[in-house]
Amino acid sequence: MSVIDSSAPRTPAPESAPSPERPGQRWDHRLTYALVAAGALVVVAVFVVWQTYPNYDTYYTLVWGKELANWQLPDYDVLRTPTPHPLSTLVAWAMAPFGTASDRILVLASLFALLAFYVVAFVFTERLLGRLVALLAVGVLLTRTDMQLLALRAMFDLPFYLMIFGAALLELRRPRCGWPVLVVLALAGLLRPEAWLLAGVYWLYLAPATPRPLLVRYALLVVAAPLIWMASDLIVTGEPLYSLTSTREVSGEFGRNRGLFDAIGNIPEFSGGNDRVVTVGVGGLGLALAVYILRRRAALPLALGGLGVVTFLIIAAAGLSVIPRYMTIPSLLLSLCVAVALGGWTLVHERTPRRIAIGIAVVSVLVIGWRAPDIAGDYSKLADQATFIEAQHKGLKQILDAPRAVEALQRCRPITLPTHSAIPVIRYETGLPKEALQASIAQDGPPSHGVLLIGRTFNFEPSSGRAPSSNARPSARKPWSNKRLPGFERLGRDRTWAVYARCP
Repeated sequence: MSVIDSSAPRTPAPESAPSPERPGQRWDHRLTYALVAAGALVVVAVFVVWQTYPNYDTYYTLVWGKELANWQLPDYDVLRTPTPHPLSTLVAWAMAPFGTASDRILVLASLFALLAFYVVAFVFTERLLGRLVALLAVGVLLTRTDMQLLALRAMFDLPFYLMIFGAALLELRRPRCGWPVLVVLALAGLLRPEAWLLAGVYWLYLAPATPRPLLVRYALLVVAAPLIWMASDLIVTGEPLYSLTSTREVSGEFGRNRGLFDAIGNIPEFSGGNDRVVTVGVGGLGLALAVYILRRRAALPLALGGLGVVTFLIIAAAGLSVIPRYMTIPSLLLSLCVAVALGGWTLVHERTPRRIAIGIAVVSVLVIGWRAPDIAGDYSKLADQATFIEAQHKGLKQILDAPRAVEALQRCRPITLPTHSAIPVIRYETGLPKEALQASIAQDGPPSHGVLLIGRTFNFEPSSGRAPSSNARPSARKPWSNKRLPGFERLGRDRTWAVYARCP
């Protein structure tokens, strides 16, 4: 039988909420399409002007995709391996025919995913609170340079957020939507396991009003993602829980698995996005106002945010990474609430509550005005990060293509790098095996021969713009990291990288 069952009961539509006026609806739609088209042009312009490249995790995913395309199982046994995600590896396999152009293609796709996220966030907010607040919400989201950096680095977190909000929008459009929501959550669950909890809770929500045979089929969609993930780990490594154990080990190396109580204390900071004062402070005021305006219709966004916090705490309790990205869903919802704080007064008509809502708007404008220089500074930091990424990657590619360096890379071993972060980039660009490359942080002593790649900056991965936690530990480096060793001859140099060799 098909998962789709048109006979499934539907609950009555919840109480009405503010919605855009009907007059001029066709013009409004045309304006919306025009804005999306303008956004697409901006995406292309950003892609051309800021020639950025994927991050460490995504480059390893591209390496694994190439291995799959060559009928080999992905090799997860590497130094500080990122967590493998089945859907991202499948996408990388599909990108393999594009060769070394696939990294930039992924960046372009990620930028369009960010545009799609803005559209989904707009429609989601518009259905709840009307067009004015929805426009303000998009404006607030445009200040989230942390999200824009995800797009510029082609990180697979961004499609995950898009799917989660897309599933919420489907449910908002048709309560107890059923299988479409579960399908989207299943796909999201192949990128990050937080979606497993969302799918399970949604299934419980459907259970009272869903016929048992259909509920059983829904259960298959709920368990599909974790089963596929474990099957993938079992096939590749022989361990069905490899992703869990590997992630816990890497988290320990970086000092990220700091426990449940530390995670609770970090919730306000990690919810802050670019600016904790605006997101948490103003967003908190907007949250209270949104609950007043929406009443029962606030249940969906409140449940989504609450489950995001619960998932973050579960991840911490399991000994996994306590990092900001696991609080991003609640943080994004607070950003939408900033828009409610600014424009929610237009939706309140009782005299006293309206005065309070106007007061919230005034306070919000003053706070945002106060923080405006810092928000502008975030864009400057983003531009600096994009410039850094472009220079580092282009410089590395140029060095790898230098004639003398190409010969040395093929016959001299080991190839020593300052840190582990450039290893997947070089493997992706050159096809060199993992055995040929070593990070100095993993060496017991300085190499006496081989190839040295020296970078002008120690860190191949620029910061996210967020202040690091005081408990975080940087990658350990050795005294010989990133400096020329005696007896090594320089084969090439640009403004970001230099290559030396001493071949036996």
